[in-house]
Amino acid sequence: MKKFLWLLTLALVLFFAVACGDSKKDDKEKEPEEISDGDEVSDEEPAETDGDAEEPSSDDSDKEPAEEPEVDPLKCEDFAEGLNENLMVGEGSGELARSFYLRLPENVDSLEKVPVIFLYHGYGDTAKNFDNLLSGYVNNETMPFILVTPESRGDIYGFNNIPPAGLDWDMMNLNDGSAEADMFDTVMSCLEKRWKIDEKHIHISGFSAGAITANSMGVQRPEKIASILSYSGAYFSDAASRDALGDIMGMKVGDFFSWPDFAEEHNKYPQVFVYGDEENDSWGMAGMFMIYFNKMARFGAAYLTGMGHDAILCNHGKDHTIAGIMEEDLIKFFADHPFGTVESPYRDALPGNFAEICHFFTEDDIIKEEPENPDNEPGENDDDPAENDDDEPEENDDDTPDETEDIGPCLLRSCD
Repeated sequence: MKKFLWLLTLALVLFFAVACGDSKKDDKEKEPEEISDGDEVSDEEPAETDGDAEEPSSDDSDKEPAEEPEVDPLKCEDFAEGLNENLMVGEGSGELARSFYLRLPENVDSLEKVPVIFLYHGYGDTAKNFDNLLSGYVNNETMPFILVTPESRGDIYGFNNIPPAGLDWDMMNLNDGSAEADMFDTVMSCLEKRWKIDEKHIHISGFSAGAITANSMGVQRPEKIASILSYSGAYFSDAASRDALGDIMGMKVGDFFSWPDFAEEHNKYPQVFVYGDEENDSWGMAGMFMIYFNKMARFGAAYLTGMGHDAILCNHGKDHTIAGIMEEDLIKFFADHPFGTVESPYRDALPGNFAEICHFFTEDDIIKEEPENPDNEPGENDDDPAENDDDEPEENDDDTPDETEDIGPCLLRSCD
């Protein structure tokens, strides 16, 4: 009998250990996205992850859908400082309740023209947390602004859904519109009814999944957006960026993303791409695929430059985090790049911290294809003509070293 009880106890201990391990595994997957280069984020993490495995069932994302119908829909006249909940966006079956944080500069009612900045958080983070990045700067002297920090709906837009729908945000199938574009339109409509909005200064920023969302807004609403500054983002309307996501069980991950193309004639807004060192500034979904944001920055910059946009690359030299170009630099970039800016004033000289870690995209930044036979060293391929009997060894030998020299410096650090 004692042996039976001992075995039963051991089984229960193993069961709860596995359950808790799975919970902690989920938390670890979210950690990279919750970094925003400040203590505010790390201070909030323990409150979100401590506890037994039963806690996820009491997460706010599980409660909100049941509680939303009990709350009156938010009206434009009710927009107020702080958390705004239950804003109904979209139409018909696509109608959805959304929340966001709103930060207003002092004397907003008396300002003649008020810029607006939308700020999108990363996967696993919250608007409450990410709002801290810019909430203390709405009264800055360079450009006072209204800050809108939307809350994602990860309970609906998850990659693990069948079919996958997003990474907290509606960011995968955008050819028929998106919930994020609906929210942008609704919030902007209300802001324009309440205050005198400066239509030349509507800007967007975000981190990681939020940066991808910011870029998707650029594709969907280029005639509204003056400029974008993204931290570790990607453009999945770009074929090269989709291809770089690799495969899952024989399927291309990029095929899960369906974005519209830019209209042939569209606003050529300038953009800053901020990223970190090679292999460090990356993120993956449970080991299924990886997004290397240092490469995505170059793909995105090449993509925009090819359509006439000015693109600035900034390597902060760290891992998957917000660094390098911080709050005051971000606001200055937006202030210096109003709607209709085609040639950036930064072409003449990059200011302040931009000059230290940034440069305009050039042909030297283009990521070229890796040479074949990756298991061999370049010297071995060059010295062994038998590897390529059917090719012209002399021409290949001349080309390969040049490509390697171009790739190396640009992937690892700024190419000034």
